[in-house]
Amino acid sequence: MQNLGYLFPIYFVSMFVFVLFFLSKKGWADLAKKYQFDGVFDGTRFGIISASINGVNYNSSLVLKYNEEGFYLRPILIFRLFHKAIFVPWQEIKDIRDKKMFLAQLKELVIGDPFVALMQVRQSTFEELEQKTFLNSRVRSIWAKKQ
Repeated sequence: MQNLGYLFPIYFVSMFVFVLFFLSKKGWADLAKKYQFDGVFDGTRFGIISASINGVNYNSSLVLKYNEEGFYLRPILIFRLFHKAIFVPWQEIKDIRDKKMFLAQLKELVIGDPFVALMQVRQSTFEELEQKTFLNSRVRSIWAKKQ
């Protein structure tokens, strides 16, 4: 039994890799399939954000950058395994909805037509991004179509 102490790190790393793989297939894979970005992104760094993508929570673990064409997302280094960087053009945001979860105010972005992903971000993050980007006019055009 004393010689099995070295198995714990192997078990821990194996479970971490398995969980990352599972979460990437559930939340990230559909986005990566359509919007994978392999180049060097030229844009402004927004910072590290929290978001839920297709029901998988990425709390304070996504790097968000943007430019006039769209937004770029990738997980921070420790969570990057099985998660390719993505770039979503602004016009791929098909709907934006208000959502309240417990006490948190969220914005829900429907991405892709046909549907690719549902992304939820804090309302404060959304509003800050909206003020800094092309998203402001995109939001207005979405709401105008609903009326």
